[in-house]
Amino acid sequence: MIQLCALLLAAVPSGLVQEDSTPSASAPRATRPADLEARDLRSSTVEYDIRARLEDIDEKPKRLVGSETIRWTNRSGEPVGDLWFHLYLNAFANNRSAHMSEAGGSLRGKSTEEIAKENWWGWQQIESVKVGGVDVTDTLRYRTPDAKPGDLQGYLAVQDHTVVSVDLPRSIADREEVEIEVEWSSRLPRVRRRTGYKDDFLLVAQWFPKLGVYEGGRGWNCHQFHASTEFYADYGYYKVSLDLPARYSEKVYGSGVRIQDMIKGDDRVQVVFEAPSLADRTRLDQFGLPARVHDFTWTGDTKYQVHTKKFSWNEWADVRFPDEVAKARAAFGEDANLALRDVDITVLIQPEHVDQAERHALATEAALFFYGLWFGEYPYEHITVIDPAWGARGAGGMEYPTLFTAGTRMYTRPSMHSPESVTVHEAGHQFWYGLVGNNEFEAAWLDEGFNSYTDSEVLWRVFGPEVDTTDYARVPLDGVRPTALPGSGGSRIERALTAQDLRLPRPDWVDEWKLTKNAWGYVVSPVQNVIGRPLRSSGVVDLWRDQPWLTLVDRRYDTRWSDRYGYLRSPDDDPIETYCWKYVDGNSHRTNSYPRTAVALRTLRGLVGEEAFLRGMRAYAADWRYRHPYPQDFYASFLEHSGADVAWFLEDAFQTVKTIDWSVEVDESKAKEPVGWFLNDAGQWEKRREADAEETAEAPEEPEAPQVLELTLRRKGELCMPLLVRVQYEFEGDVENAPPAADLVQEFTWSREEQLARPWMKWERELPKDWRTKSVILDPERKIYMDLDMSDNQWFRRPNGRDGKAAALHWTERVLRFTQSQLVWQSAIGG
Repeated sequence: MIQLCALLLAAVPSGLVQEDSTPSASAPRATRPADLEARDLRSSTVEYDIRARLEDIDEKPKRLVGSETIRWTNRSGEPVGDLWFHLYLNAFANNRSAHMSEAGGSLRGKSTEEIAKENWWGWQQIESVKVGGVDVTDTLRYRTPDAKPGDLQGYLAVQDHTVVSVDLPRSIADREEVEIEVEWSSRLPRVRRRTGYKDDFLLVAQWFPKLGVYEGGRGWNCHQFHASTEFYADYGYYKVSLDLPARYSEKVYGSGVRIQDMIKGDDRVQVVFEAPSLADRTRLDQFGLPARVHDFTWTGDTKYQVHTKKFSWNEWADVRFPDEVAKARAAFGEDANLALRDVDITVLIQPEHVDQAERHALATEAALFFYGLWFGEYPYEHITVIDPAWGARGAGGMEYPTLFTAGTRMYTRPSMHSPESVTVHEAGHQFWYGLVGNNEFEAAWLDEGFNSYTDSEVLWRVFGPEVDTTDYARVPLDGVRPTALPGSGGSRIERALTAQDLRLPRPDWVDEWKLTKNAWGYVVSPVQNVIGRPLRSSGVVDLWRDQPWLTLVDRRYDTRWSDRYGYLRSPDDDPIETYCWKYVDGNSHRTNSYPRTAVALRTLRGLVGEEAFLRGMRAYAADWRYRHPYPQDFYASFLEHSGADVAWFLEDAFQTVKTIDWSVEVDESKAKEPVGWFLNDAGQWEKRREADAEETAEAPEEPEAPQVLELTLRRKGELCMPLLVRVQYEFEGDVENAPPAADLVQEFTWSREEQLARPWMKWERELPKDWRTKSVILDPERKIYMDLDMSDNQWFRRPNGRDGKAAALHWTERVLRFTQSQLVWQSAIGG
């Protein structure tokens, strides 16, 4: 249950990872309270000075030999007796690592067999460790903190070496600094899971022995590298010196800024980086904090084409989106400092994509502006965008401090949101993950889901609706097929129509040499031998078959609604609040970490209002900048600073699998005339006319029975929240007697309390003379994105055309016409 008060956590021995113990939230606080640092026991600081040499650059495998000096300051509030490190590259050492086992032996389309054949493995080994000058290498032990009873043993046992620990000569006291010296060697894998090489292209990420995060009361949080997890590390400063072949001069970029690129005498180049830069470390951001980072990644490619641009706040705030700035100021107050710093953007683009460089830069600017406007400025002077080399797709779509990889294709247009969607998302991670450093092992949704929510908002504002396309020979054309192709989805209709599956008995006199096989390995029938083999699918054939200019249907959609489509794939398999490797399957992990969280946040905004939502989100981002929040910290910040009483929603939406599905049924009919005996004003029983009684001249004239509207609202699922219902009426009488337009609209709310008491509601109204119900709409402003089925959320007297069936008939006609043309083509031409 969500609590705003801090919970006392039982102390655990150093080095243990407590899977079921999530740090709780603190008491309500102001934005960036002065005592937060004293109370935060899981945000130690670290400095890395790394020296590395790249060997065997002309031959596979590629080797890195390095050393590092680490200065770590313990801020956990307790003494620490050991050090735990991540060795992420060991996830790629064999097919028995936790990462490879969970991935089923395949990563981004590369099977274990292919990896083994090409010798694409990677690994890392620590050669020595000294702490305060004392050699502690002999105490080194590999750890498996996520192993549990019942894990596979023997032949199928996981052999994971992605976590290692060493004992300290003596305990490190709270606020004490220790110096650690590590020497190591590693072999880079062929690009896999966003790290490695492909020819001269290098993306070197998670490449050095890296300290875990020590959390007061929990010990070392240093999980194994799972197939579904990313990273978690302390904030600090990095200085990195790389010794590389000379051809990489001016072609190597990394986190922070490059401060040296010097050719050495032995055909080598020395490249030095600082992250953050000295200028960034000595400048205070909007929240009064100096810049820090929690990782360092670098890249190199002799083919890089360099495109530069500068992000300017004035251009975006004053010229492009002044209305958005006004909305933000209304939410944060007139005195809020919203102005953002200028940022230098470097796009490293592949030669075949050079015409897309400006689009990458524009998408990066869009993210810097909107994320910064809503959640606080990007505090670094520089950001680098990487377009991975052809064949290195595994390096695409990943975020690192001040640097990220994108992903694109040939022949794209801005309306397709490619590469815009990936670029905005990965640039957005500079805020959700980069600046607010949640634990991506245990609560990836705090960055991925928050980022998915925000990137959709940015894409819609800057690039408009996304246009769906269909590829022909990898060239996209606007529009989609109105229905699936015959034979798709695993059926054999297409093959049957083209006689590909025709089976004829084989006479004894037919020699083997007279039989031929088609492309699928089936024996071709004599008929096909005579008339020729069927046309195989290709760009030209598909274009001929579909006649796309005549048959494709235009489809454009709001990017914010695409999150809901993803949410519906797995709306109730697991709670959002689940450790990444503990979801039931990959689909549940992806859905909960990305679109389901985005949908929950968008619904939260609908409940509390846009201004309150922005205040709560910005306060959370400010409180936990350069720190390590957990879900309870988000809940606490949001509840206090939004001023909204929605703890019940945060609990139901993020900690349970509760769902909601509303529906409405409408019955409008003429009221039945009164028949039988009724009490009159004098208290006497009086007979009203029988339905079949003859009218008499003396019988009083009964008033015309009015129309009565009855609504039946239903709720399926256990998630209850206030539901606005809008009823629209129309007047069918004389124009001069028409009521004001405002009177023809009626709204009421089905409260959360009413829904908790009963899953249905009856609502009735007697309509005035000549009034009819025009429409009934649940959630008319579409604020509740979590509704599983919105098709039954509205009722219209005349949905589309006078008979209400025009749209359905029109779409059905398109589907039938398309299917007919496909069947004719397959039977007459394709075969």
